[in-house]
Amino acid sequence: MQANIRRAALMLALLSPLTVSIAIGQDKAPAPAPVSSPARPSASGPVLEPGALDLVKKMGAKLAATPAFLVRTRSSLEAPGGTGQFLTFFTESVVAVERPNKLSAEIRGDAPPFDFYFNGKQMTAYEPTRKLYATADAPPTLDELVPFAAKTAGILLPFADVLYRDSYAVLTQDATSAFYAGFSVMRGARCEHVALATPEIEGQIWIDAKTDLPCLIAGTLRKVRGAPRFTVEFYDWKLKPELPDKLFTFTKPEGAKPIDFRALTGAGWK
Repeated sequence: MQANIRRAALMLALLSPLTVSIAIGQDKAPAPAPVSSPARPSASGPVLEPGALDLVKKMGAKLAATPAFLVRTRSSLEAPGGTGQFLTFFTESVVAVERPNKLSAEIRGDAPPFDFYFNGKQMTAYEPTRKLYATADAPPTLDELVPFAAKTAGILLPFADVLYRDSYAVLTQDATSAFYAGFSVMRGARCEHVALATPEIEGQIWIDAKTDLPCLIAGTLRKVRGAPRFTVEFYDWKLKPELPDKLFTFTKPEGAKPIDFRALTGAGWK
């Protein structure tokens, strides 16, 4: 049972929080729109507040206008184990992005360690503990990479929401509700709290009031068995990093062996 739980943790910990259904299927910012008190959905139907959507739109615009960045993430997943009791798993990542077509990520935590490389031509996943890797030709942009990696390799990245050229359009697609829920202080920063739901996910986004960058994304996967819950915290943003080209291309370590993508990312774990 332990092996099965770890395998599930690997796959679910790599889920892209608010865009999982899309992936599988297919400095100072202005003050936010004034809200007298945290809004709540009415009993009569869903709420789509323009002020809340504007916060998400500004976050998307900030990300789109950032040509390269480094960010750290800390993810948690709560999912039912073999007895039905919810278990919590943690994953940490260091992510480097250069738009429109470069990505490097080092993922560590309760699931097996995992490195990912994309350079606009190929994507490679590497499991350093057992020195196993999988490589495949890939589409030319980050926008195309996310659904491609999900469909062809079973890879869903916890930070995918910050990769899209237009993350606002992706996050709000099929939204059934969006409302402002106040603010929280995270790592000393005021982060505006937006509740955003789709038929698949009940999500929440905290957005830095000064930088418009995401502080944290959380939610519940409504249509996944057991309705697992997740959080992904984004911190230590670096918006003008020096990123050498070699960072995005896998160099095979001595003794590393090739393996099928789906075996590497979960289906073949024993």
